[in-house]
Amino acid sequence: LACSHHHCAFPLNGNELCVWNTTTAQPLQLSGHHYSISAVSFGSKPNPLLVCSASRERVIVWELDECMQKVQNGLSPRGIVIGTLLGMVLHVRFSPDDQQVAVCAGNRIYLLSAKNEAVLVELDGHLAPVTAAEFCTWEKNMLISVSEDRTFKARKLCLSFFFFFFSLKVWDYSTGQLIYQSGVLTAFPLLSLLIDEKNKQIITGCAGGQLWIFSLVSDHNYRHIALIDLKKEQEKFCNKIWKSGKEIGERQNTSKLSKTNNTRPEGSVETSLPILSIEHCDFLVCFHNEENISSACNATWFWIGTSTGLLIINLANFELEGFLSYKDYSDLSIRFAGSCALTQKAVNGKGLCLITSMFEDMIAVLEVNLAALVRTQQSDFLLRGNEKGLSVIA
Repeated sequence: LACSHHHCAFPLNGNELCVWNTTTAQPLQLSGHHYSISAVSFGSKPNPLLVCSASRERVIVWELDECMQKVQNGLSPRGIVIGTLLGMVLHVRFSPDDQQVAVCAGNRIYLLSAKNEAVLVELDGHLAPVTAAEFCTWEKNMLISVSEDRTFKARKLCLSFFFFFFSLKVWDYSTGQLIYQSGVLTAFPLLSLLIDEKNKQIITGCAGGQLWIFSLVSDHNYRHIALIDLKKEQEKFCNKIWKSGKEIGERQNTSKLSKTNNTRPEGSVETSLPILSIEHCDFLVCFHNEENISSACNATWFWIGTSTGLLIINLANFELEGFLSYKDYSDLSIRFAGSCALTQKAVNGKGLCLITSMFEDMIAVLEVNLAALVRTQQSDFLLRGNEKGLSVIA
């Protein structure tokens, strides 16, 4: 799954790629794979907007404007095959300049040219499938990866002039020295990864519901900064809202508020909380014309897609600021998500979230009012206005 400002991309009928324009509600179907698509990603630059789709037999890059033009002219759009027979692909990511694509296939990462079929670098060293990889935007040629082996690695990439691959682990290509390799962080596989450019940190989430945060400042030696247990934070948040609603109900002499779906007694948070996706949250847009815009300007926010809902974390204090449970929305048929994609920037104060069902062949596009979701922490907003925070648009 993948989301950009106005587009969502997801597999259709297994081996077709559907790119849906959320503004015009127009779908674009792209064919070129013979096997099921297992990974999708949009390019880093808005123009031209690229999308990469991967299956076990090929990796394809599509230029959306060109594909749309061909469809309008009655022609079949074709992408550029940049890799073949790499194995089961779990993740793809464009470089900041859209010139390369990192493909996580099995225990390896292949750095491919986005323009033609050429393997630039092959990276190994993980002991289990690589689940995510991100380019460091301020450190040239650095790639961070996480794996089901429960470690993360920092790598310097050396691109060969002749385009044959050079096998690296976690090395500085100029000195041949190891940059960094973490120890085993948790008993659960690492599933998701985010690089926070503003604070120079990496954030990784695991299948057990924990977030690990490390510093990427050059002289910090990848220092561990924080460990956030989202299950515990969610429990605390729900209890806080429940207590607030109970007090309001007592003041208003009504029992309705304390009987909503959002009131959960202690211990009711799910025991498993896989962190499927982590993304920046552009709250400067969300809080435009709000009284607290000054504090929002100085804060760093990110939102998290889990198997049961969406959460917003304030990176300044590592506290949960908002929580949305899929099962609290009657219009949403999906109760447990198997995969999730999030947009970084909000449009008119709203962000897009794309989720698939864990148990059924079902997908949903959600439009989330991020500012409203944060305000759920205040008084009784969650109890009285929760339905305004999310719309199921497809």
